[in-house]
Amino acid sequence: MVTIGVISDTHIPARSDDIASEILSAFEKVDCIIHAGDIVEMRVIEELQQIAPVHAVAGNMDSDEIKSVLPGKMVIEIAGVRIGITHGAGSPIGIKKRILRLFKNDNVDCVVYGHTHTAEKNIINGVLMFNPGSAADKVYMSRQSFGMLFITEEKNIEAEIFTI
Repeated sequence: MVTIGVISDTHIPARSDDIASEILSAFEKVDCIIHAGDIVEMRVIEELQQIAPVHAVAGNMDSDEIKSVLPGKMVIEIAGVRIGITHGAGSPIGIKKRILRLFKNDNVDCVVYGHTHTAEKNIINGVLMFNPGSAADKVYMSRQSFGMLFITEEKNIEAEIFTI
Protein backbone atom coordinates (compact mmCIF):
# COMPACT_ATOMS: atom_id res chain seq x y z
CA MET A 1 0.00 0.00 0.00
CA VAL A 2 1.16 3.52 -0.82
CA THR A 3 0.30 6.28 1.66
CA ILE A 4 0.17 9.93 0.58
CA GLY A 5 -0.11 12.84 3.01
CA VAL A 6 -2.36 15.61 1.70
CA ILE A 7 -2.30 19.21 2.88
CA SER A 8 -3.57 22.54 1.60
CA ASP A 9 -4.09 26.15 2.57
CA THR A 10 -1.27 26.40 5.08
CA HIS A 11 -1.10 30.22 4.68
CA ILE A 12 2.15 30.35 6.66
CA PRO A 13 2.92 32.80 8.25
CA ALA A 14 -0.31 34.75 7.70
CA ARG A 15 -2.63 32.35 9.55
CA SER A 16 -0.21 30.12 11.41
CA ASP A 17 3.47 30.25 12.28
CA ASP A 18 4.20 26.63 11.41
CA ILE A 19 2.64 23.39 10.26
CA ALA A 20 1.00 21.74 13.26
CA SER A 21 3.13 19.09 14.95
CA GLU A 22 0.23 16.60 14.67
CA ILE A 23 0.38 16.89 10.88
CA LEU A 24 4.15 16.56 10.75
CA SER A 25 3.98 13.46 12.97
CA ALA A 26 1.29 11.87 10.79
CA PHE A 27 3.33 12.56 7.66
CA GLU A 28 6.40 10.73 9.05
CA LYS A 29 4.83 7.49 7.78
CA VAL A 30 3.91 8.62 4.24
CA ASP A 31 5.56 7.75 0.94
CA CYS A 32 5.02 11.27 -0.44
CA ILE A 33 3.12 14.50 0.26
CA ILE A 34 0.74 16.54 -1.87
CA HIS A 35 0.28 20.25 -1.12
CA ALA A 36 -2.70 21.77 -2.95
CA GLY A 37 -1.61 25.41 -2.76
CA ASP A 38 -1.83 28.58 -0.72
CA ILE A 39 1.56 27.76 0.70
CA VAL A 40 2.55 31.44 1.04
CA GLU A 41 6.20 30.80 2.00
CA MET A 42 8.50 28.23 0.33
CA ARG A 43 9.87 27.22 3.72
CA VAL A 44 6.67 25.15 4.07
CA ILE A 45 7.64 23.01 1.07
CA GLU A 46 11.24 22.82 2.28
CA GLU A 47 10.08 21.55 5.67
CA LEU A 48 7.78 18.96 4.11
CA GLN A 49 10.56 17.79 1.76
CA GLN A 50 12.59 16.81 4.83
CA ILE A 51 9.87 14.24 5.58
CA ALA A 52 9.03 12.87 2.10
CA PRO A 53 9.00 13.88 -1.58
CA VAL A 54 6.50 16.71 -2.22
CA HIS A 55 4.20 17.36 -5.17
CA ALA A 56 2.86 20.91 -4.90
CA VAL A 57 0.90 23.48 -6.88
CA ALA A 58 0.59 27.21 -6.41
CA GLY A 59 -2.62 28.75 -5.07
CA ASN A 60 -4.28 32.12 -5.51
CA MET A 61 -2.71 33.55 -2.33
CA ASP A 62 0.81 32.43 -3.19
CA SER A 63 3.54 34.93 -4.01
CA ASP A 64 4.88 35.53 -7.50
CA GLU A 65 8.00 33.67 -6.36
CA ILE A 66 6.02 30.53 -5.60
CA LYS A 67 3.93 30.90 -8.77
CA SER A 68 7.14 31.09 -10.80
CA VAL A 69 8.38 27.81 -9.32
CA LEU A 70 5.19 25.75 -8.94
CA PRO A 71 2.51 25.09 -11.58
CA GLY A 72 -1.18 25.79 -11.07
CA LYS A 73 -2.07 22.27 -12.20
CA MET A 74 -0.25 18.95 -12.34
CA VAL A 75 -0.98 15.29 -12.89
CA ILE A 76 1.12 12.64 -11.18
CA GLU A 77 0.98 8.87 -11.39
CA ILE A 78 1.68 6.84 -8.29
CA ALA A 79 1.38 3.05 -8.18
CA GLY A 80 -0.71 3.11 -11.36
CA VAL A 81 -3.17 5.73 -10.09
CA ARG A 82 -3.42 9.12 -11.81
CA ILE A 83 -3.90 12.06 -9.44
CA GLY A 84 -4.66 15.59 -10.59
CA ILE A 85 -3.63 18.42 -8.30
CA THR A 86 -4.79 22.04 -8.38
CA HIS A 87 -5.70 24.68 -5.85
CA GLY A 88 -8.99 25.92 -7.25
CA ALA A 89 -10.28 29.45 -7.58
CA GLY A 90 -13.41 31.54 -7.39
CA SER A 91 -16.57 30.80 -5.48
CA PRO A 92 -16.89 27.53 -3.58
CA ILE A 93 -20.22 27.14 -5.38
CA GLY A 94 -19.57 24.96 -8.41
CA ILE A 95 -15.85 24.56 -7.68
CA LYS A 96 -15.86 20.77 -8.09
CA LYS A 97 -17.41 21.03 -11.57
CA ARG A 98 -14.89 23.69 -12.60
CA ILE A 99 -12.00 21.58 -11.34
CA LEU A 100 -13.28 18.44 -13.06
CA ARG A 101 -13.41 20.38 -16.35
CA LEU A 102 -9.79 21.39 -15.81
CA PHE A 103 -8.80 17.70 -15.76
CA LYS A 104 -11.34 16.40 -18.32
CA ASN A 105 -8.67 15.23 -20.79
CA ASP A 106 -6.20 13.88 -18.20
CA ASN A 107 -7.82 10.52 -17.38
CA VAL A 108 -7.41 11.03 -13.61
CA ASP A 109 -8.65 8.68 -10.90
CA CYS A 110 -8.51 11.36 -8.19
CA VAL A 111 -8.32 15.13 -7.99
CA VAL A 112 -6.81 16.86 -4.97
CA TYR A 113 -7.75 20.51 -4.51
CA GLY A 114 -7.97 23.17 -1.82
CA HIS A 115 -9.16 26.80 -1.80
CA THR A 116 -12.46 26.31 0.07
CA HIS A 117 -10.81 25.46 3.43
CA THR A 118 -13.53 22.82 3.81
CA ALA A 119 -12.46 19.19 4.01
CA GLU A 120 -14.52 16.83 1.89
CA LYS A 121 -14.36 13.76 -0.28
CA ASN A 122 -16.84 12.89 -3.02
CA ILE A 123 -16.91 10.65 -6.05
CA ILE A 124 -18.12 12.48 -9.14
CA ASN A 125 -18.28 10.70 -12.50
CA GLY A 126 -16.00 7.98 -11.10
CA VAL A 127 -13.34 10.46 -9.94
CA LEU A 128 -12.47 10.84 -6.26
CA MET A 129 -12.59 14.57 -5.46
CA PHE A 130 -10.54 15.19 -2.32
CA ASN A 131 -10.07 18.44 -0.43
CA PRO A 132 -8.06 18.12 2.81
CA GLY A 133 -9.38 21.44 4.13
CA SER A 134 -7.05 23.97 5.69
CA ALA A 135 -4.05 22.94 7.75
CA ALA A 136 -3.91 26.36 9.41
CA ASP A 137 -7.25 28.12 9.21
CA LYS A 138 -10.46 27.66 11.18
CA VAL A 139 -12.64 30.16 9.30
CA TYR A 140 -14.88 27.64 7.49
CA MET A 141 -14.43 24.63 9.75
CA SER A 142 -14.16 24.46 13.51
CA ARG A 143 -10.85 22.59 13.32
CA GLN A 144 -7.75 22.44 11.17
CA SER A 145 -7.57 19.43 8.89
CA PHE A 146 -5.40 17.37 6.56
CA GLY A 147 -5.82 14.13 4.68
CA MET A 148 -4.34 10.85 3.61
CA LEU A 149 -4.73 8.95 0.37
CA PHE A 150 -4.17 5.20 0.33
CA ILE A 151 -3.45 3.32 -2.89
CA THR A 152 -3.94 -0.42 -2.58
CA GLU A 153 -2.14 -3.19 -4.47
CA GLU A 154 -5.29 -3.44 -6.64
CA LYS A 155 -4.85 0.24 -7.63
CA ASN A 156 -7.88 1.37 -5.65
CA ILE A 157 -7.63 4.77 -4.01
CA GLU A 158 -9.16 5.59 -0.64
CA ALA A 159 -9.19 8.88 1.26
CA GLU A 160 -9.41 9.87 4.89
CA ILE A 161 -9.75 13.29 6.51
CA PHE A 162 -8.19 14.05 9.90
CA THR A 163 -8.91 17.04 12.14
CA ILE A 164 -6.70 18.50 14.83
